[in-house]
Amino acid sequence: MTLFNQRMNEYRELIEKELERALHFPETDYKVGQAMRYSTLGGGKRIRGALTLEFCRVFGGDVKKAVCVAAAIELIHAFSLVHDDLPCMDDDDFRRGKPSCHKEFGEATALLAGDALLATAFNTVSAAAFLPKPEGLKPQNVVSVISTLSNATTEMIKGQQKDMELEKSTKTVSEEELLAMYNRKTCALISGGCVCGALCADAPEKALHNARGYGFAMGLAFQITDDLLDLKTEKAGKKTLPLLIGEKKARELAGEYNDTSIKIAEKLPKGDFLKELALSLIERRI
Repeated sequence: MTLFNQRMNEYRELIEKELERALHFPETDYKVGQAMRYSTLGGGKRIRGALTLEFCRVFGGDVKKAVCVAAAIELIHAFSLVHDDLPCMDDDDFRRGKPSCHKEFGEATALLAGDALLATAFNTVSAAAFLPKPEGLKPQNVVSVISTLSNATTEMIKGQQKDMELEKSTKTVSEEELLAMYNRKTCALISGGCVCGALCADAPEKALHNARGYGFAMGLAFQITDDLLDLKTEKAGKKTLPLLIGEKKARELAGEYNDTSIKIAEKLPKGDFLKELALSLIERRI
């Protein structure tokens, strides 16, 4: 096993344990809790959470201090997927190879589960301020993380709204419109995770800038690659960049954004993992 795969597995294990703790509900008849666990645990690559942990490590922080933040990122991501799958949104019947939350538990429960996942995410982060030292985070860092996450969540929601508007529009969608939508819907939370990791390490402003830049560049490469893969699925008719500018040009553009994220990683102290992560994502090796 490579060092990259070993660290990725360690990060996933840490995040999974924290998610299990955050989603432990003693009430066996709490249907919303069951839906939350169903939609979050035992699935997903945990890329966003892993980025939080790695950016904390890169800037000299204790990874264990950032685990609650990494779990919060994954809870927010899970909330977005539960809501995106609803009939009033993307109307997807399956998620990660199993029935989506609303197909398994009903639309009303899925809606409540998404709401509760978002609330639980911020509760999980705020708890870090009350942990005994040295496990806990400084209160001012917790406030900065909450601000970063709330802003990223709002941007993600704006991106989802724009995505729906573009799908319904009869006008030709421009490349600029699609990239702006991607920046919000996909990249905001990825970049937010990177910045939060740096905040957990008490990193300076320049470090936050690099974390933010890496996240947005990698997020765009990731989304365009997803769109390229969707060309061969039932989502092929959706308004995406490859459909607008062609598969060849879209692949080149994804490569350019990926190169940007790699260049940023190369400037960072011990950025090899981040470089390998960017390569692995665009090549879909993880």
